[in-house]
Amino acid sequence: MVRRSIIGCLLIITALAGVNAQSLQGLVENPAIKRYLSLHPYKLKAATEVTILSLPFFEDFTSSDVFPDPVKWSDRYAFINNSFAYEPASFGVATLDAIDENGDIYAINDLPISSDKLTSMSFDLSGYTVPSDTLFLSFFYQAGGKGEAPERQDSLLLEFYSPSADVWSTVWHAISDTLTPFRQVIMPVPEAYHQQGFRFRFRNYTSMSANEVKGGNGALSNVDCWNIDYIMLNTLPRIENQSVNDVTMADQPRELMDFYEAVPWLHLNDAQSITRNTLHYLIRNLEHGDTINLGRSYYVKNLVTGEREEYEQYFGKFPPAAIESRNDPFYAPFTRSDNSATGRLEVGAYLVTPAEQYKQNDTSKTILVFKDYYAFDDGTPEYGFGISGESSAGALLACRFRIFTTDTLAAVDMLFNKTRDDYNANLSFHICVWDDRGGLPGELLYMSEETYFPGSESGMPEFNRYRITAEPALVISDTVVYVGWKQVSEEFLNLGYDVNRNNLSRTFVNISGEWFNPGNSLIPGSLMIRPVFGSRNVVTGVHEIPDSGTEILLYPNPATERIYFQSGSIHIVSVKVVDLCGKILSSTSNPGSSLDVSLLPPGLYFIQIDGSDGNTITRKIVIRH
Repeated sequence: MVRRSIIGCLLIITALAGVNAQSLQGLVENPAIKRYLSLHPYKLKAATEVTILSLPFFEDFTSSDVFPDPVKWSDRYAFINNSFAYEPASFGVATLDAIDENGDIYAINDLPISSDKLTSMSFDLSGYTVPSDTLFLSFFYQAGGKGEAPERQDSLLLEFYSPSADVWSTVWHAISDTLTPFRQVIMPVPEAYHQQGFRFRFRNYTSMSANEVKGGNGALSNVDCWNIDYIMLNTLPRIENQSVNDVTMADQPRELMDFYEAVPWLHLNDAQSITRNTLHYLIRNLEHGDTINLGRSYYVKNLVTGEREEYEQYFGKFPPAAIESRNDPFYAPFTRSDNSATGRLEVGAYLVTPAEQYKQNDTSKTILVFKDYYAFDDGTPEYGFGISGESSAGALLACRFRIFTTDTLAAVDMLFNKTRDDYNANLSFHICVWDDRGGLPGELLYMSEETYFPGSESGMPEFNRYRITAEPALVISDTVVYVGWKQVSEEFLNLGYDVNRNNLSRTFVNISGEWFNPGNSLIPGSLMIRPVFGSRNVVTGVHEIPDSGTEILLYPNPATERIYFQSGSIHIVSVKVVDLCGKILSSTSNPGSSLDVSLLPPGLYFIQIDGSDGNTITRKIVIRH
């Protein structure tokens, strides 16, 4: 195996004073699989249950979660996900790597070993004859993606099973030591395999050496990733000219807020400035022949109340054999209209495609969960972050957070990756909080007297909550705060790291007395640290809804004819309507309790309200007629 300085094929390391380094490591377990198994215990099928599949066969993994569909696949080794692939054929892929169906690493071995498998159920091909029935298997594959790339000695295999000979034979293989785009393979199924009970499977080989991993004990990790997508088994006319008549969603909606994945539910109405005005679509046209007039639209559903809002469609030409990012106006306001403890919003993006196309991959969705924390990450780590090496005891890690209302910092949530033999479970650290000094961590506001550890009593791959025990309570009134740790040991703590959101500019390290940003020394991503607010019952910036003496509320939203204000004891001095370019469309003094918006074209606007208390608030509002 080629030397791995840190886990992950994209591993990058920065030397400090010759011995100290912060680095990224891959994962020794898959937390998504662990979490799924805890909620869905696996039950073995009865030996008499045999599924016989018929043609045409199609699988693009858009309807599966964590494990392959048991109707189509006979094993559970592959990881079904939206995290590890880069620009797939459609959202959802099967990843084969060095982690097994229980979420644990297979083995530590210098030589390649057989690892994951993706094995189909049986087909009855006995009725197909050559040359009238020519059968082809088609699929897309990718080396590495957002995971660790294989080495030259590691490989991906495709094997066919002959029931009459009871033998698996390799019919195709791939070797790569670099990250690749998705490539399509179309190959015939020889007549010798036209039998009842035919099966096919993908299999990969992985290798890792304990002697070639830096970062301390337990840094061995997931390696040698392959992604597989859009598998078809059928007769020739379905895939002739190496083309697929389908336009797909290649990713789920992402970055629906400027830099956060979540803010505290009780802070949401004050955080309107970070909600996006555009919705990002990653679309792939697998058809090689024609330009398609493609429709795009979206919906937002409140999963607590069941309310669903559909938004208008946008049409445009989409070229053949292309993958393209589209950004459409996004009019959905994310606002809190009740006093519930948690908000859950589902944002679904979908395509309007020709009737003959496959529809299941035309819609993808993201669920936004608003609780009591700020989060940069999406909840699933692809790597682990740590600072290790001689003299790194006492190293500081800080993550910068923009806070939108004065509130009590009650705790810090962190997700630590499990390491081999649970080596990092008892490595200690102190929780630290700093204020802002010109874009860097400034004065130390708090450091826990007690030391904490990555290990959790449940042993589950979830966030651990570390309480802030400051007396009096630590009230954050500044708009920026830094949260992190002071580590005690020189070993790699292995904090979760999400590569699907880039907030690396908000990460700071201090080893020798000076703060710095790791910059290009790390893969872009986000630390899985979340400051928790308000749970110590000292909340100074959150007001009850709907009856508040200091909060100015707007409703309905979306609006058609008028918008109404509820301002309690505050007198509204003036109201401005501003478009997305910042142009003031109207300014009204002393508007009373409502404002006429019937003449505004449908769209998204900002309402700026000046109150008698001297404050100005801005709210996003949608106009629909």
